[in-house]
Amino acid sequence: MLQAADALQTVHDAGFIHRDVCPRNFVCAKDAKSLKLIDFGLTVPSRKEFQQPGIRTGTPNYMAPEVVRRRPTDQRIDIFAYGVSMYEMFAFELPWQRGSGDGLAAMGNAQSKPRPLEAHYPKIHPTIRDVIHKCLEPEPDARFQTMKQMLNAMKSVKHEDAK
Repeated sequence: MLQAADALQTVHDAGFIHRDVCPRNFVCAKDAKSLKLIDFGLTVPSRKEFQQPGIRTGTPNYMAPEVVRRRPTDQRIDIFAYGVSMYEMFAFELPWQRGSGDGLAAMGNAQSKPRPLEAHYPKIHPTIRDVIHKCLEPEPDARFQTMKQMLNAMKSVKHEDAK
């Protein structure tokens, strides 16, 4: 989870929006010690002219509501997609009904609150649960505003594990 967040923060720090964050775009090394973010085919600079409403790009099941609703976008669409990916990693299912991939399912993304992660994985750390659910907020202003904010929220988990 942290390596995926670090990879996405690197993209954002470089001034880009990935636009297709989903599990298939994270590749894990055979020894499971490292993770890489791949597929930059939809990546755009994080500049106003690339953040206008318009074409829906990305993987529908992971699209942020503002993409689907054709509203202005920014790096927070990646934070939403990251949250969907991490939810799926812990729950082994999406926060909402999986669509056929034709884009219609994305219209329902975030229309209802996802089932609490502890219903799928009772042992989940409460901070991890809260971080993932905050990434899934339908309104961009209610999400973490940056990956750095999200990583800072995770610091307490790293410290607890070190004890």
